[in-house]
Amino acid sequence: MERVVAPLVYFARAVDGLDRRAVLGAAKVVAAELEKSGLRMTDPVDAWMRSDRLRSPDDHVLLVQSDLGLLRRCDGVLMDMSIPDRNYLGCTCELTYAYLWRIPSVVWVGDTGLERRPWLRYHATTVVRTRPEAVAALTGLLLA
Repeated sequence: MERVVAPLVYFARAVDGLDRRAVLGAAKVVAAELEKSGLRMTDPVDAWMRSDRLRSPDDHVLLVQSDLGLLRRCDGVLMDMSIPDRNYLGCTCELTYAYLWRIPSVVWVGDTGLERRPWLRYHATTVVRTRPEAVAALTGLLLA
């Protein structure tokens, strides 16, 4: 009998200037929600923390290459852009790569008003307001 492997989801969100423990803790919550939906999650922040090569935040080349390597192997992207007035430069770049690589991406924006932004709507497969909506939308895209 062939074993079916659950789709792999890349979790993207704001990182810079945020408490690393809180960032990693939030990822564990999201990973559990995705697992309940039949999806697996990869976390680039966790990958950095476990890598001896990526200990320095100044090593931007290795960091970006690592993130893109993880992203390239994923079946979908779940992206949190829900912090008001936040510059989501890394997320925007990840979203663009996902779009170019035809990896479906679901973004949740909270009350930021970002759902009205044409460039976000163009590159994201789906833009929603809440995390539960985002998980449901991505599950529908990947397991339909």
